[in-house]
Parts: sequence; structure tokens; C-alpha cells
Amino acid sequence: MKKKMLLPKTTYFEGGPRGIILLHAYTGSPNDVRSLGRYLNNEGYSVLLPLFSGHGTMRPEDILEEGPDSWLKDLEDSINWMKEQGFEQVAIMGLSMGGMFAMKGIISYPDYVIGGGPMCTPLNPGASTNIIPTFLDYAQFVMKKDGATESEIVRRLPSVKEKQIAQLSELNSFINEIFDNLPHVTQQILLVQAGKDQMMNPDDVYVVEEQLKQSESEVKWYPESGHVITVGPEKKQLQEDILVYLNNLKWCH
Repeated sequence: MKKKMLLPKTTYFEGGPRGIILLHAYTGSPNDVRSLGRYLNNEGYSVLLPLFSGHGTMRPEDILEEGPDSWLKDLEDSINWMKEQGFEQVAIMGLSMGGMFAMKGIISYPDYVIGGGPMCTPLNPGASTNIIPTFLDYAQFVMKKDGATESEIVRRLPSVKEKQIAQLSELNSFINEIFDNLPHVTQQILLVQAGKDQMMNPDDVYVVEEQLKQSESEVKWYPESGHVITVGPEKKQLQEDILVYLNNLKWCH
């Protein structure tokens, strides 16, 4: 009998009147940002860790059946949920793809989202990334873990690759839209970047900083960390830096 996997889900850590939304990476889950969420919750923040549609399953095709429109709705639902809980303001941070949606929230809700920023997020339009090979490795790993045979994996992969290229094209359009809107951002932004990021060119963070013309933005650089910086060797320093940044935002409470 196959052992039942405990799949990740949206998580909420209740705390004080200051609300934070932490968004996970492409192919990831709230587990990406759980330890950061716990840390901030222990420091008094209320923290929502949403699960993006199509993620957190044992079928990689589920991600490819969703896309930026679904994930934007997930973001909007999360913001509305925080409003319903009575939070007058929130900050949004996101890892990798989650950072794209963190910036989208900052751009779209300037009176409600008072700050936040991306962590290891490819936001420089046209810059090369390793997203496609990384996704294919992830897809094979998950299929194998779910009990798929080698022949089944070989059969499923061409369709996965084709759909992923199409989805990446949608994400690139989304990145262009965000990048074009960065000069209008007035909130204080924290740009987190790992020096050993294997998914993107780490120096692209400075292109993004340059584009934030009206924002009091700051780059925090972690030389020993890889792409999933939230669970990397400098995660403790990262957590402390994010806490200092959040504490200095213009909260009404």
C-alpha cells in the first residue's frame, strides 16, 4: 500500500496587528517560507503563507494548468482575507516567483500594502534564467516520488516541456508589466539577493534597484546563499534583516 503523502497547504500564524503575507516560489509551497514566517510570528507579526494554485501536489502538470492569472487571483484573495481579518495594512515578501506577485501587490494596492519586496526574483526583462531545466528536473523528481515508471515519465515529459515553455512566456509578459511599473512605486522596498543564485544572474537585482526611482529601496546581499535563500546557510541573518526592515515601516499600529 502506497504511503499517503502529507501535502502542503495555506498556513496562517496569528499574532499582533501587523500583517505579513509571504509568497512561495514557482514549484514550491509555503514550506519555502515557513521558518521565516514562524520567526516573524514569534516577533509579534501575524503571517499568512498562501499556497499558489496548482502547487503542492504530486502532479507537476497541475502547475502548468494554472498561470499568472490564477496566481494573481490567489494574491488578491490573500489580500482580501487579511482585510477581512481586520488588518489595516500589510507588507508582502515573496521568494523567486513569489517576489513577482509581492511586487504586483505593492504596485496594485499602494494604500494598503505599505512595503515588502522580492527575494531572489528574476525581474529583469529578457535576462536569462535556468527555470526550464530546473522545472524539468523537478517534474521528473515528483513523478518518480509519486510512483511513476521510467517509461511513463518519458511519455509525460514532452508535453510538460511544451506547456512549460508556454507558461514561461506568460510569466515573461507579467515580468515586463511589473518592471515597467517599478518607477511608480513609492513604498520602501527591500531587495534580497543570494550571491550564489543558480537560477538567475544575481547582479540583476541592481537593475531592479535602478528602476525603483521613487522608492527608498535597499539591496541586502547574501554572498554564501543559493536561490532558495530562506532555507540557506545565511537564513538567520536574512530573518533578522527582514525583521529590522519590517519594524521600520510606517505602520499605523
